[in-house]
Amino acid sequence: MYKIWIFITDPIGNNEFSYQERIALWSKGEIFVPNLKQWTVNDLEVGSEIAFEEVNNWKLVSCKGLKQFIQTTYKGIPTYIFDNHNHALFFRYRHTAKEKISTDADEGFKPFKVIHIDQHADTKPNLNSFQASHSSPREVLGFTNYGCNVGNFLTSAKDAGIIEEIIQIRSQHALHTMEKLDFQKYNYILDIDIDFWESKSEQERESDFEIIRKLTDNVCLITIATSPYFFDQEKAIELIKKLFKKSSLENPESKH
Repeated sequence: MYKIWIFITDPIGNNEFSYQERIALWSKGEIFVPNLKQWTVNDLEVGSEIAFEEVNNWKLVSCKGLKQFIQTTYKGIPTYIFDNHNHALFFRYRHTAKEKISTDADEGFKPFKVIHIDQHADTKPNLNSFQASHSSPREVLGFTNYGCNVGNFLTSAKDAGIIEEIIQIRSQHALHTMEKLDFQKYNYILDIDIDFWESKSEQERESDFEIIRKLTDNVCLITIATSPYFFDQEKAIELIKKLFKKSSLENPESKH
């Protein structure tokens, strides 16, 4: 999935935000979703297309996202890097579906919890819904792009049965005072939105990164959003590289 890039042209998904106001300000009314490549963190680039668009004080704010979404590994852990955060829903679905299939039903299966490191909760209500157990990968991909957005994708994933619980880390204090996690009982998905560090100093960021690097020793999946509109994309790429600087993100199919 994510084999080809698409434009979302209808007022749905992330393209729904301020759609009529954007059109009135001469927007094309479309946003871009790139395809997924098995590369490395060093291959991250800002693209040339608009990935997110909003109206702020009656001014059109058009934000470029990533040129490609990246699938790689970190310490052997499947890792996905993308721009708009709602895409995490599909990658979690794909991972949890494989995990459930490979485990005997109700025997030895550990439910999934998400450690959500973000400025925003991303748990707004969503009138659209689906059930993961009754949906095909193509249907879930369609829902990810057209049925949810950056503000409600976590709600959608929980309602669909993809994840069981969300651990919200919304501040540096919360990150540094996390309760001990029960890795024997639960599978943990580490979910990072780079906008968490929007107003942090270099020292604060490195202190946070040390905690996150330790967390990666015990998680089963890593998802990272660069969040156009909420964070400068060049800086987001720079921070992702710094976050993983003490260990390489590798994939044998890297373009280099």
